[in-house]
Amino acid sequence: MSELPIAPPKWPRKLLRFFLKEEYIEEVEGDMEELFYDNVEHLSLKKAKRIYTLEMISLLRPILLKNIKHASPLTQYPMFKNYFKITSRVLLKNPVSSFINIFGLAIAIGFCTLIYAFTQWTLTKDEFHKNKNEVYLATHFADMDGTLQQIGSSPRPLAEMLKQDFPEIKKICRIDEGNIVIKYNDNVFHERAQFVDPTYLEMLTFPLKWGTQQSLADINSIIISEEMSVKYFGQENPVGLDVMVIFNEHYSKPFKVTGVAETFPKARAIEFSFLIPYENLHLADPAYNMTDWSTSLQATLIQVDNPSDLHRIEAKMTKYKGLQNETQNDWKISSFAFEPLATLYEKSDNIRNSISGKGYKSNLRSIFFLSFIGTFMLLLACFNYINIAIVSAAKRLKEIGIRKSIGATDGKVTIQFLSENILLTFFAMLLGVALGKFVVIPWFEQLNDFQMEFALLDKNLWLFFSAVLLLTGLMSGLYPAYYISRFQTARIFKGTVQYGKQNPATKVFLGFQLVLACILIVSAVMFTQNSDFIAQQPWGYEPDNTLYVNVHNDFAFEQMKAAMEQNPNVTLIAGADQHIGKNHNTAVIELPERKYEVQELAVGANYMETMGLQFLEGRAFTDHDGSDLQNVVVNELLVKNMAWKNPIGQQFKMDSMTYEVIGVVKNFQSYSFRTQIQPTVLKVARKEDFHFLAAKVQNGTAVETYKSLQAQWAKLFPEIPFQGGHQKDVWGGYFETMKVHGKFWRTIAFVAILLASLGLYGLVTLNISGRIKEFSIRKVLGAEISNITYAILKQYALLFSVALLIGAPISYILTKNLIDLAYIYHVPMNSAGVVVAVTILLLVLLTVVLTQVRRIAKSNPVSGLKTD
Repeated sequence: MSELPIAPPKWPRKLLRFFLKEEYIEEVEGDMEELFYDNVEHLSLKKAKRIYTLEMISLLRPILLKNIKHASPLTQYPMFKNYFKITSRVLLKNPVSSFINIFGLAIAIGFCTLIYAFTQWTLTKDEFHKNKNEVYLATHFADMDGTLQQIGSSPRPLAEMLKQDFPEIKKICRIDEGNIVIKYNDNVFHERAQFVDPTYLEMLTFPLKWGTQQSLADINSIIISEEMSVKYFGQENPVGLDVMVIFNEHYSKPFKVTGVAETFPKARAIEFSFLIPYENLHLADPAYNMTDWSTSLQATLIQVDNPSDLHRIEAKMTKYKGLQNETQNDWKISSFAFEPLATLYEKSDNIRNSISGKGYKSNLRSIFFLSFIGTFMLLLACFNYINIAIVSAAKRLKEIGIRKSIGATDGKVTIQFLSENILLTFFAMLLGVALGKFVVIPWFEQLNDFQMEFALLDKNLWLFFSAVLLLTGLMSGLYPAYYISRFQTARIFKGTVQYGKQNPATKVFLGFQLVLACILIVSAVMFTQNSDFIAQQPWGYEPDNTLYVNVHNDFAFEQMKAAMEQNPNVTLIAGADQHIGKNHNTAVIELPERKYEVQELAVGANYMETMGLQFLEGRAFTDHDGSDLQNVVVNELLVKNMAWKNPIGQQFKMDSMTYEVIGVVKNFQSYSFRTQIQPTVLKVARKEDFHFLAAKVQNGTAVETYKSLQAQWAKLFPEIPFQGGHQKDVWGGYFETMKVHGKFWRTIAFVAILLASLGLYGLVTLNISGRIKEFSIRKVLGAEISNITYAILKQYALLFSVALLIGAPISYILTKNLIDLAYIYHVPMNSAGVVVAVTILLLVLLTVVLTQVRRIAKSNPVSGLKTD
């Protein structure tokens, strides 16, 4: 099937043709199409369409629009001035209903502001780089476990080869990362540094606060971020000062600070702490081989003047593929490709080892959830307005009758009430923007511990607000305006227009409100339950009473082991090259019929016992040097994926060696519950490769023993910062993040309940006000308060029953799908959320009705009989 031709979206062009003067149409369309196809070459099609749409809408300027020669008198300034006066008086005359309408819409618009800010923050990552459309990341494709995957790292020699073979490449930059220790006076910390070519700051245009970017050409220079500058030097300018960089136990070197970057924009995916000239890798690691095609560096960036040259460059890179594949047994390269910096973050989740990291898909899911919440809140607020507007029209019947009697048509009355609603929505929008800027967005940022740099001076923001204003104004006001305009003048003056007892429209809209509120409350309950559920899930091993420390070599391991063995609280000690929750290797096991990617941990003999891994069958490694070097222990997921009925004794190749399975352990969670458990192989680590010490301590002594561990480290290695912790904290702030999710959804539930309560209160209050004479007659005739309560409740009982019978299953199904989308591991869906939501809404109804019953009970029936 042939691909559809690339073309700009049609509806913006149709919109422009409708409003634009004919003499401008051809020229504007031609320019915009040229811009669109130019953007397609440099950006993604999705982004080019988005820019085309925004630019077309921005061209709806007064100077370009058609002249409306036969404008209705209603569009004249005096008429709208009159509408403004009437609206202002109505708002002041009915403060309760005005507050409910404006405040409800303002809350919804405040959340819409948050949605815009978060979406803008996500979609503009790394947009501040001036060369974003000229800089590309060199990537390659490889067949990994039967799937063609794109990889962001690149063979080490690739950059030099590209520089030699392609003169059209303007600049090239190699990027590699490494762990270092930075020492300045008494400040000593483990850090992560990037080793880069001098062109780094020319291609990635991070502005400098102090110093010059050209200084990276000096092999003895180091450029740091402002955050690191404050960490080590406080507020002073550190340019010209020396810091000691400790690369490993064998090599350290002083570097002169030659630059400090300005505070990075919040919308960024690429950043750095320390930039060190690339040549220092040779000094730090004499074995670092730049001509080795079997090893990779983190990234290779190129910059070209003409992006069309990339296709020719990619076509001529076949020889590089051969050079790499000759030295690589696993995941041979099938092709090379270049990804533009402008859209790299958007594609980062599909590129392994991308310098942009991951998170775009996660943020898109967050945008979806926020949009889901914002839409429901907006609908709740609009239904509130619709119901209150319809019921409160009883107080304006004479006004409507007089207007119609002096010649106002149904259309003019509709426009009047619609204009009033848009004006009311405008007031709500101003309040909503303020709530969003000063309340909702700061609350969201504080809750999630990040900032979005939201600014009101953004033309796209006000286009967004204009669309929200128009949509909300029409959505909430169109039906009430139409409904009210249909009143007949004769019936108004005869007093035969009935209000208060029966109004099908308000019941339908109130039913929708209840369904929406039910969905939000059920979602909030289930997401809150999920936080508690995750906190109680077993990890597959025993993190409690387990400590770990990162050691820099095997000698340090032996010293720490000897020191900790003297501590009576320590019951077991083990060494490992990789440690659960901190790191792992990615390996490939070769079977006769296929290759299979696994997570690999190289550990000491009693590591599994120390960590509390649970054996399902087989045995652990024996504690004798040289034993079990070709034996492995695997997790049950690997056994399942391999369909081994008898896993003990199964053999496979890994790293050109044949291994035999001697044991199977229960699945264990390596990182956190936001990641899936992976098929895992544990093999024996050589003692000279130990980089972690794990210790099991007696129950209740973890805090005391950890302090002892830190003290021993400071005594043995005073120049090297301590890196260790409690195993139960190895996932960092994951559980705090889950608590944040619970807090967020509880807030959403509260707002949903508030909006539903306000709407119901306003509706019932106005409804009761229209029936004051009826209830006064009932009281004069001797009716008890219980009878009046029953009469009021009866009006809403059936409505609530039908709405909740519809809302409960919809809430259950929708929330189940939402929680499936949000989390890999989550609480099983149950009826608790539905029960809580139904109970809360029934309590809201009873509370609102009882407040009105109390009002009627205290009222004087004589005064009620005097009402018109």
